[in-house]
Amino acid sequence: MRKINSLKTKLIGGLILVFLSLSIAISILQMEIVNRLVIRSSNERIKLNMRSGWFYLNQKISKLEMLCNFIEELCKYKDFSEHSFRFQVENIARLYIEQRDLDWVWIDKVDSSISGENKAFYQDLFGARQSLSGYIKIPRQLLDESHFISMSNGTHPKLTDSPLAMFSAKKISCNQVDNIYVFLGIWLEEANYIVDQIQGLVFEDRFYNGKRVGTVTIFNEDLRVATTVLLPDDRRAVGTYVSIPVKQKTLKNGEVWIGRAQVLDDWYLACYEPILDHKGKIIGMLYMGELERVSKDIRFRTILITISTIIVIMIFAFLVRLRQTTVLLRRIRTIGGCAKEFASGNFSVRIPEDKENDELSELSKIFNKMMETVEKDRDKLLEQQRMIEEANNNYLEMLGFVTHELRNTLGSALFNLLSVKEGTYGEISESVNEGLSIVEDSLIYLKDITNNYLQLSKLESGDLYVEKRDLYLITDVIEPVILEFRKLLDSKKMELIIDIQEDFHFPADPNLMRVVYENLIGNAIKYGKEEGSIKLSARKTEDFIELVVWNDGEPIDQSIIPTLFHKFRRYDVKPIEGRRGSGLGLFIVKRIVEIHGGVVTVESSEQKGTSFIIKIPRS
Repeated sequence: MRKINSLKTKLIGGLILVFLSLSIAISILQMEIVNRLVIRSSNERIKLNMRSGWFYLNQKISKLEMLCNFIEELCKYKDFSEHSFRFQVENIARLYIEQRDLDWVWIDKVDSSISGENKAFYQDLFGARQSLSGYIKIPRQLLDESHFISMSNGTHPKLTDSPLAMFSAKKISCNQVDNIYVFLGIWLEEANYIVDQIQGLVFEDRFYNGKRVGTVTIFNEDLRVATTVLLPDDRRAVGTYVSIPVKQKTLKNGEVWIGRAQVLDDWYLACYEPILDHKGKIIGMLYMGELERVSKDIRFRTILITISTIIVIMIFAFLVRLRQTTVLLRRIRTIGGCAKEFASGNFSVRIPEDKENDELSELSKIFNKMMETVEKDRDKLLEQQRMIEEANNNYLEMLGFVTHELRNTLGSALFNLLSVKEGTYGEISESVNEGLSIVEDSLIYLKDITNNYLQLSKLESGDLYVEKRDLYLITDVIEPVILEFRKLLDSKKMELIIDIQEDFHFPADPNLMRVVYENLIGNAIKYGKEEGSIKLSARKTEDFIELVVWNDGEPIDQSIIPTLFHKFRRYDVKPIEGRRGSGLGLFIVKRIVEIHGGVVTVESSEQKGTSFIIKIPRS
């Protein structure tokens, strides 16, 4: 049984494929969009966090500048000696130290007593300027001078030879105070409280799975000097170094680094920006990073929620569409079932009406009208068929009866005619004998036509029975036929060539094969040349018995060969004695050959003559 591709399988399969493709495409697109949005949002947030960090540091520097300005104004309105000025500045500085807005004060008199190294430092720092603020690396040898006063804990940072600091400085000249340098500063090295405050301001010191959400670090060049990054033992990672790529890009090239960076054992979405001194030289870096795992988990949850929502919507839409498709297919199956039942012979079946009022409803109505019309036409055709069969039966009965009676009558007439010619009823004259010969030819012609019609009636009524046996072609078929045509062959002086072995035999019905050769040899005599030749041949191939009847008459027009074996087809080139054939001979030949399972063809040309070729299967 041929496998049928289910329409439901195609529709539902196509629907599933569409929904899956759509879900995958939307999910991939959504993941890409979410990734980009989250990454962009993270980068923007990091930049904003970095601005907040710089703002905090700049606020510290601003306070130092305000304090320097205050000291300068105080000096203008009060008459201080140099000693009292120093004392007063230290007292004011202690108030800021309590608020952790100041770590050290550095007061130096610009005169001839100042060492050459310090003088070079001042000249390099100030030049022609009266005030300056920003970030600076202070050489270790200057920290040991007595004029440098640490106001916080009395010690200096020990991490590097040139500690990193924020500062504000002024050169003050007023009243009794003249050319005194006042430096106010905050150490950035070991200033963990500063990075803690920045982290609290920006990240609220939140933790995620035991890790800080955000970290802040101040670098003196590539060395961490203040950081919220913790080592596995919960100590701060002060004294560790930045990665080589960041060092190359930010410290060497002065570029801002934004991206993924490994900070100890964790990955952060990080930003590194250079810290510049008063000359624009890179002396350190400010780092702020956000734990990458937070963004990844946010991205994952966002994608998961989005995809889940899409899948739920798709499933709901699929179920709705599945229900609609199932209803539609049920209606189609109903139409198909009615059509199948109609095709099997139940012509009264009709498709039930539905209330959908759509294309299928319209199709059902049209189909019902068609079936009603077909049923009516079928009834008419059956009636016409009955009448035709009745008429045909009458025709076949009449044809068989008439031909049978004519054959018997003609046979009796021929027998009596021959008896008269042979002198059974007395001697006859030459002229009477010639007249009787003419009558004999006419009776033979009528007998041939009658035989053809008799064969036709048997073929069309199905009364032609095939009794196959192992026949010998020459003795069982050809010799009896030649005997019948001998007089005609002699009258036309035609040579009959038989190229067949005496023992050539094959399974067939001898009587029917005799009818075949009677028609083919008769046609060969009719349409062959006077004093010409007729050749009979036969051979066996691997699959077929091949029988050939050839004559050297005029060739058959190629245009009529396709219809040559049709019923009542007449092909008269030079009919004998002006008579035309019945047009049934070749039709009967073709039907008899087909009954034997074979085919008959014709080949005709001016050079090769005309050959009728019969091929019958050997088995």
